[in-house]
Amino acid sequence: MRHIGRYAILGLLGRGGMGAVYKAAMPRVGRTVAMKVLAPSEALAATADPDALRRGFLREAALMARIRHPAVAQVLDVDEDERGRPFFVMEYFCDNLGTLLGEGYRVEESTRRLDVARSLSLARQLASALARLHHEGILHRDVKPYNMMLADAPELYDGGERVGDQLKLIDFGLSRLRGEVESGRAGGAVVGSPFYASPEQEADPANADARADVFSAGVTLFRCLTGRLPQEGVPASRLRVGLDGRFDDFFARCCAGDPAKRPPSAEALLAELTDLAGHWERLRAAACGLPPEVADKSDASGRVTGPRPASMRPAPMRAAPMRAAPVLQRLQGAREAFGLDELWRPARNSRSGPMGPMGPMAADRFVALDAETVRDEVGGLVWQRGGGAYPTNLARAREYARELDERRFAGRGGWRLPTVEELRSLLAPETDLRGLCPPGVFDASPRRLWSADAKSHAAGWYADVEHGFIWWRDVDCEIGVRCVTSEA
Repeated sequence: MRHIGRYAILGLLGRGGMGAVYKAAMPRVGRTVAMKVLAPSEALAATADPDALRRGFLREAALMARIRHPAVAQVLDVDEDERGRPFFVMEYFCDNLGTLLGEGYRVEESTRRLDVARSLSLARQLASALARLHHEGILHRDVKPYNMMLADAPELYDGGERVGDQLKLIDFGLSRLRGEVESGRAGGAVVGSPFYASPEQEADPANADARADVFSAGVTLFRCLTGRLPQEGVPASRLRVGLDGRFDDFFARCCAGDPAKRPPSAEALLAELTDLAGHWERLRAAACGLPPEVADKSDASGRVTGPRPASMRPAPMRAAPMRAAPVLQRLQGAREAFGLDELWRPARNSRSGPMGPMGPMAADRFVALDAETVRDEVGGLVWQRGGGAYPTNLARAREYARELDERRFAGRGGWRLPTVEELRSLLAPETDLRGLCPPGVFDASPRRLWSADAKSHAAGWYADVEHGFIWWRDVDCEIGVRCVTSEA
């Protein structure tokens, strides 16, 4: 196995102009970490001063190491390898906001949308992290979804609600200290990422202040809520049912081209986000106060139009058995094989997709049998109502399934990890405001579930049941588990 310094290299996570980021194992304890190594590209090495590159690299490590905050990734070590190349070691996380959204290389294309409460929670954590950075005189200058790692935190609560994901801000390579004079950057070079950087940061990065980070945070939240980037004349409330003028006013200021119109600081942004989260909870509570027979019917845009007669509610139709045997499915061709759309959600015409006659939105498809199990009236399966208490790696998830089967959980045998096809039946379409009201038959946690299907010897497929998509993770990542059996 290849080593860099004392660390065993497990794989390449990414490569940029300044260097490479590896997945590595710490000596002795074996903890998985992320290692960033200074290894500039040929083009950069041919034009840049090597000493300046080295100073900039170590400066990034020092900036990250000096910040202690729950929403900032922690630097664990700084060293050099046998070739004299500096590297620093950080906490490793399997997930990030960019992947959760499904953001691709064409950033301007639409992405998945996240739960509103979850989005506001992540935005508040980001604002808190930025407030801490700004207090130290540090501007991040590259706030975007792919620079926000996510640590699953089922035990973390905010105001009595599960936070679910703890945000970890990374990548301080473009940050600037208060009073610092930049050198070595080509004149006119843009600092930050297109679509997320503020206008003044693109025009004059050396003189942009904390409000540039506020702008980027606002764009990120807009994307989380709407799946789109802000566009003049298109308010958030037009892009997502449930959002109202209060959200539109917030984004009009936070994403304003003129920095004077934005919240003046990250602290002010955090206060506004806290108020907005409270406003959302009041909207939800008011919508959930509607009589069930009224809230049951809505038109194509999600507006309540009146009660829907019971005779109009489709009865569940028994489907052909879903695939129960695990498969090895490579990334290429996986969307077609699993019946998924371009954002890895169930395709509208897939047999067990959410829009078909046998999809999960059919009335009474899932029925609670008791406190521990739920029956799928369409697919003929019995599911755990909850699942494992904590996220786990794939090997332990398989062991958990074997233990359930051996002790005949809920009086049944045949317990196993579900296939992607079976998990897909749990993925409902994105809900509007009223869809958050009725309690589901499944426990809210776990939100991400391992499947039995493999992507490779080192990675497996999983389902995000909260946001309705399928994706993959390395087998040592920790994800939730919910088992299924075909035994009636």
